[in-house]
Amino acid sequence: MSADALPTTRRDFVTHLGLGGVALAASACARAVTPATTAAPVAPTAQQPAVSAPAAVPAAPRTPPVPLPPTSGDGPWDMSWLERTAKAKHALVFDVGAYQNGGGLFYAKNFLNGMRDGWGASAPEVMPIMGISGDAYPIVFNDAIWAKYGYGASSKTTDVRTGEIAVRNVWWQPKPTEGMGEFGVDVLQGRGAQFLLCNNVFRGVIRRAMNQTKWGYAETRAELLVGLLPGVIVVPAIVAAMAMAQSAGASYVVAGV
Repeated sequence: MSADALPTTRRDFVTHLGLGGVALAASACARAVTPATTAAPVAPTAQQPAVSAPAAVPAAPRTPPVPLPPTSGDGPWDMSWLERTAKAKHALVFDVGAYQNGGGLFYAKNFLNGMRDGWGASAPEVMPIMGISGDAYPIVFNDAIWAKYGYGASSKTTDVRTGEIAVRNVWWQPKPTEGMGEFGVDVLQGRGAQFLLCNNVFRGVIRRAMNQTKWGYAETRAELLVGLLPGVIVVPAIVAAMAMAQSAGASYVVAGV
């Protein structure tokens, strides 16, 4: 046998081997599927009942959001806080866009204490402006609203006096011995703080209350306005109010996002 003939012979051998393997595999597959294709169907027994396909469950209809009137009808607006801002030497806007267990109030307390201890300055020269928006809104509502609409549960707030989910605003009139004794809403107000609530967030609060009570917009808004803590002012939009405050000389800090 020549050297040139050897590769051809090997190719022939491999080719024949491959064809033989294919034939064996085809034979094996034929034997495997033959019973399944020729056997008669087995009727279900009492021990093995026939299983029918589950019926399709229709999707629950989505409830459309409660329609609200245009924001232009929510005024008039109280702008007296801007006059105070312009007169204050050290006005600082606290952007409290998240509840954070009252963390934004704690920052304001630190600001007031720092200005007092470091520079001997206090109200009306020093003015914290608390811009409440996002999910921080429970901070500025009274006990009755907290109890009625479950703000303690939704904000996951524990009442330090009972150890239970709060049914009152724990940030209003805290006792001096309580953890928030230095930065309750009324405590900060007594030191010159102004609390502002974003009307866009307020409208969301109104919508959720309407879904619960089935009242109309005007009636629900009136109830919640009465339920605001004393001294809290609703502004058209917190971002616009912040811009106006800075135009009046205030600085800005993020205090809860």
